[in-house]
Amino acid sequence: MEYLKRFSYWSTSEDLKLSSKALEDSKHSYIDTIACILAGQKHPISDKIKKYNQKINEEKSIYGKALLYGCQAGIYDFDDYESAGSSHCSAPIISAVLAIHSKEKFTYKEMLEAWIVGYEIIIGIGLSLGYSHYEKGWHASSTIGTIGVAAAIGRLLKLNSTQMLKALSIASSSSAGMKIQFGNEMKVVHLGLAAQAGIQAACLARENIEANNNFYDEVDGFKILYGTSYSKTLDESTKSRKLGFATIDYPVIKKPWPSCACTHRAVEAAEILSSKIKSISEIEKVIIKTPKPFTKVSRFHIPTNEAEARFSPTYCVMIALKNGKLSHNDFMDNVFLKKESHKLTNLAKVDAYDVPSSFTEMSPDFPCSVEVFEKNGRKLTQTIKNVKGGNNRLMTINDIKNKFFECSNDIELLNLLLNSDNDINSHNIFKQFVNEN
Repeated sequence: MEYLKRFSYWSTSEDLKLSSKALEDSKHSYIDTIACILAGQKHPISDKIKKYNQKINEEKSIYGKALLYGCQAGIYDFDDYESAGSSHCSAPIISAVLAIHSKEKFTYKEMLEAWIVGYEIIIGIGLSLGYSHYEKGWHASSTIGTIGVAAAIGRLLKLNSTQMLKALSIASSSSAGMKIQFGNEMKVVHLGLAAQAGIQAACLARENIEANNNFYDEVDGFKILYGTSYSKTLDESTKSRKLGFATIDYPVIKKPWPSCACTHRAVEAAEILSSKIKSISEIEKVIIKTPKPFTKVSRFHIPTNEAEARFSPTYCVMIALKNGKLSHNDFMDNVFLKKESHKLTNLAKVDAYDVPSSFTEMSPDFPCSVEVFEKNGRKLTQTIKNVKGGNNRLMTINDIKNKFFECSNDIELLNLLLNSDNDINSHNIFKQFVNEN
């Protein structure tokens, strides 16, 4: 358990050692995630969570806010993710930080560092478990994410190294969430529950609640229960990693489209092919070639609700072919339930190909492609290897700004997030999250 000890000392040190880009990367993740939260505020799921919080008198508590913000961040499936553990990394962390920030005073830098600490442990555990954890059926945002939140909040609460290790262990007892919920509202609730559980773990550790330090690699520990035969020990998978460099080694993947990441390369391929098609009526059929593990995630053909539509590669691809783009409006007002949408979606089918055990999500070695067969016999093909927003095609700051404006018109908040001094009281930036009921 050397990594856990090393992480606990590093994450609680007064002078946190970081890469030169870490604070900037954290800031961009806050902008991206807060944009998703602001967009999610208008959704009916948000209203349901508010009513739930009111009924149990938690609407003003940090736990009620963590649940609400986490759900809002993930409602449109527009929130970022990472490739080591295949989790939505920022949504639970930032939701928890915003929730506890409403009751405590922190500097902007302290909030940025909290995200960095949370992201670091998510990458470490993700490397250990491997993609097989996610493929096994676990929703990594809710399993690994809970531990990431505990580390982030532990940093904010200034836990010592002993308490930080306890916080990680305590959080592991709340790791849960299955991919079977994808295509349902419960999928986004996972993010809020992870935010809640991580806060709780850090607060319990602050009170010196005892927990098994070697919770990860020991017999009946986290790796054995949540991992597979392909998983490695935490020490083995992280021995060459320098703490504080997670965003350099594994850049955060920010989403250009509000749908499941497993649809994104096919969506981009469809957008490119759209310009080569005179009319959607000329299409006879469409074949979407994708790695087989993706079909366990984006597994819906004809969607019956909004969540399924975001996890339907056939729907997303056909809309992109028809309109030349896939946008937020393509999932609203039940447009996916119309007869025309069903007829269009039925033209497409998924052809999933086998991958080796070395498969990792969004690896360019396992691309996605779209083949369009027209009635006149013409065939068009487009293949995408590197996902847009991913390691080799990162979104620029202008891309992130544009996405923020797609989700919200709060230009004052965007300017504060971008330009505020790191030592400023965070309440001056996140005013609405302090005053919000």
